[in-house]
Amino acid sequence: MRATWSGNLPTGRLNAEAAAAQSARVRCNLWLTTYQWAGPVERAAAVANHLVRNAVRHGSTVESRDVLIRLSITQPGSLLIEVSDSVPQFPAFDDALRASGGLRHAQQLGAALSWFPTPDGKTVQARFTAPAVQS
Repeated sequence: MRATWSGNLPTGRLNAEAAAAQSARVRCNLWLTTYQWAGPVERAAAVANHLVRNAVRHGSTVESRDVLIRLSITQPGSLLIEVSDSVPQFPAFDDALRASGGLRHAQQLGAALSWFPTPDGKTVQARFTAPAVQS
């Protein structure tokens, strides 16, 4: 039986520790495979891993050590990965995209990245556009 998209996939709350990034990769892979997303599942899972790893390293505080990951479909076949943490600033975001780190690697995997502050911290977004339909 083929699952259908409901628009949003499950949300995962991860404790900001070293294993969180691998957990995000596994969850993303499982969720996208279960819903038979036609896009690059392994690349999306790797991006989730990079975003959560960055959130654990740079976005957790003593007061709030949770990292939140959400996946959703923004249009037929396009994927949005959101990772939220408790630090509202993202100094030098554009520089981080050019540096040799997780965000640059996420871009090299095909994700378009952005971020925005939230009342409780910030959210980093990675977008994968819908795969081209073969005719």
